[in-house]
Amino acid sequence: MNRILSAALVLTALAALAACGADGSSARSAPAGPASAAPPTTADEAPLPRRPGSVTIGSAAFPESELLAHLYAGAMRARGVTVRVHADIGERAAYLTALQDGSIGAVPEYTGAALDYLSPRDPARAPSEVYGRLRQAAAARGLAVTAYAPAQDADTITVTKATAARYHLRTIGDLRDVAGKLTLGAPAPLRTVSYGVPALKRVYGVVFGRFVPLAPTGTITQTALRNGTVDAADIFSTDPAIARHGLVTLEDPEHIFAAQNVVPLFKRDVLTQPMADACDEVSAKLTTAVLGRLDAQVADGTAPATVAARWLASAGIAP
Repeated sequence: MNRILSAALVLTALAALAACGADGSSARSAPAGPASAAPPTTADEAPLPRRPGSVTIGSAAFPESELLAHLYAGAMRARGVTVRVHADIGERAAYLTALQDGSIGAVPEYTGAALDYLSPRDPARAPSEVYGRLRQAAAARGLAVTAYAPAQDADTITVTKATAARYHLRTIGDLRDVAGKLTLGAPAPLRTVSYGVPALKRVYGVVFGRFVPLAPTGTITQTALRNGTVDAADIFSTDPAIARHGLVTLEDPEHIFAAQNVVPLFKRDVLTQPMADACDEVSAKLTTAVLGRLDAQVADGTAPATVAARWLASAGIAP
């Protein structure tokens, strides 16, 4: 599930699908859940230093994280901050350890996943609630978050346009009367985690007739969905396949999947007001659709730093 699964949890798909292959791309695209932005404020009440300062911003070991690091880095440079990007650090445990020990000073994160790491089993689900809890959890660790973006990279239940039309599907709850004859494809842990298959049944009364374990990234899941091997799939909300193939992401009004809004996470003693202002400016304009389009450019072979620089210029954030 979004950014929490380690590589060890990526399971082999059905043998029939193996020939389809997975290119390892973690680019994504299309909205999931509310897109309300957080207030443009920093995490703590104490005033931040007015000097630009300097920071090393890290990234996780997947393209979207590196892209986000360059987006926030470019905006900070435009405000006079001295910035170094340290990309491809690894998984969450690695880069948050680096953040807390001062090896890096900032990292782009996802609100729900970061909250789950800093405060396991927190029940918050809606964007503003998750963000509020994350601010508290971060402050307790000497960390701080700036404003979150409307952009989310969250788990979704997604179907083809034909399936949505056939069964009149708009929300996850609309599956209630038809799920018994449908197959769900998703990472294996979704079958047992509290916000996965159990929540589909408990919250929406949705029980799929069959569950097929599939890899959480790459082309295997969306290929299985498009060729009819599965009827619904857990696909990340910024996957370009959603827009490219006209897939339909079902709304999750009860928020069984915690909000995963993009948010910069800083070591508190590194953060300055120019850094916060720059990050807030990026976050205010970064929607799920925009992030998906940028992810698609990276997936097509353009370097994350180049994609970031072009968007920052087009958005009037950096020259």
